[in-house]
Amino acid sequence: MQAVGLRCIICHTMYPLDPLYECDKCHGILEVYYDFSKAKDPFALLPITSKKRISLDEGATGLLLAKNLSKRLGLKTLLLKCEFTNPTGSFKDRPVSIGISKALEFGFQKVIAASSGNGAASVAAYSACAGLEAIILVPDTTPVEKVKQTLAYGASVVRVTGPYSNCFSLAKEIGEKLNIFNLTTTFLNPYTVEGDKVVAHELFKQLNGSIPDVIYVPIGAGPLLVGIYKGFQECQQFHPFEKLPRMAGIQAEGNNPIASAFLHGKSVVCSEPNPRTIAGGIADGLVGYEKDGTYTLQIVKQSNGFVIDVADSNILEAQMWLLRDEGLFVEPSAAAGIAGLARSLKDNRIHKDDNVVVILTGHGLKDMGSVNIVGDVPLIQNNLDEFIKIFNK
Repeated sequence: MQAVGLRCIICHTMYPLDPLYECDKCHGILEVYYDFSKAKDPFALLPITSKKRISLDEGATGLLLAKNLSKRLGLKTLLLKCEFTNPTGSFKDRPVSIGISKALEFGFQKVIAASSGNGAASVAAYSACAGLEAIILVPDTTPVEKVKQTLAYGASVVRVTGPYSNCFSLAKEIGEKLNIFNLTTTFLNPYTVEGDKVVAHELFKQLNGSIPDVIYVPIGAGPLLVGIYKGFQECQQFHPFEKLPRMAGIQAEGNNPIASAFLHGKSVVCSEPNPRTIAGGIADGLVGYEKDGTYTLQIVKQSNGFVIDVADSNILEAQMWLLRDEGLFVEPSAAAGIAGLARSLKDNRIHKDDNVVVILTGHGLKDMGSVNIVGDVPLIQNNLDEFIKIFNK
């Protein structure tokens, strides 16, 4: 294992690879630090050994060329990274696999997580695989599909009134006071973010070393976006290339703390106490941990990228485009990336000849409440004449 310790992103204080959540000196975010000289390729840069990893065979997700949707948008090349094909239906399986593996390594019997739904299912599934008890806190507005999925794996689920940030603060308090390993997939747990960066390693391999011009990522706190950028930086250590991709973070208008900071030229992110959006997977207001949003904003700016917001109506439109143009069913949070791509083209933030990748984060079956398909479903007897009568109209 090439991981040598944890390092604060602000004061750079080093810590051992222990169950730690923030810097003791400045309360900064911790990240895993590696010795690159001992690694042969970026896939080796994980804080676990392959023999001790708890896995449901996550990753290796498809990269699809969206020919019909690219024509609709007037874009030369559009690729879709289908993270919704992971075992529990979302990208969260990547960070949770690492987090559960570390929980076992540290000797924990219980894990806890705050989640808007996708992380909940992942923590529940991987805990079942590892033989750990999982306690999940979800907002009371969490889609019933995600709650049922989480319960099906055997986890204990508690609904918490108010927005996701309430779940975050309560899970943090419970974990600290009861010594339960916290797998909330923001930047709180430094190990889980390491699973996100493997998306970049896969993209580099799938594209035969070609680097996308822009990568679109729907974001709440932003660990997936940051992880992907970190992953490309790691690839650059082994396969030198001139440019890194621009990172485009997409938020919903009803919950846009990072987008608001970017669009107003600010360097510090303020929280949003009352998120209002159908895209529950990215409805993270960052109350009490605004530093997560500030860190994501810093990485976006470092990449020469941008963060914008999109209306719920545009998210639903993008969801329908994916269904009808490409045969892909994703939840609203995932469709936000496509809505953001459409808006950024209109705003001239990217060029139509750019090579673009959009990360499709979660499956549509996980959030059916927003699906509003209009159409009659006829009922007929077991009779060919009736069938012909209906379809020959």
